[in-house]
Amino acid sequence: MNIDYTRVIPRDLFNEAKLLKCLGVLTLKIHDNQAPEGLKVEQTNNFFKIGLTDDGSLKTNSLEFTYKDEFLSFQTTYNSKNNFPLYCYFDYCEYLVFDEKGNFNNEFIEFLTTL
Repeated sequence: MNIDYTRVIPRDLFNEAKLLKCLGVLTLKIHDNQAPEGLKVEQTNNFFKIGLTDDGSLKTNSLEFTYKDEFLSFQTTYNSKNNFPLYCYFDYCEYLVFDEKGNFNNEFIEFLTTL
């Protein structure tokens, strides 16, 4: 993850804001017990480092997500026009986390049941 990638405004302000919005919704659902039981988040830094991955997605390494002791990686699609373009990456597969209204996507819920 490259945290020093060249940012262009206003595009990257919106890209990084969308990542933070998605992660905010996810962590809020976890804290309010509206997420699947066993999904946990831990803050690893006092500030958020956002970076660009080699495949062109945005993510942060300042939050650590686990489900049943398995580490999950969450990132957003760069330049996405969707409302909640958050994906969970696990074992070389990706799962869309939310629908367009911010509810958990069935694909993500079904994935978690396989862990």
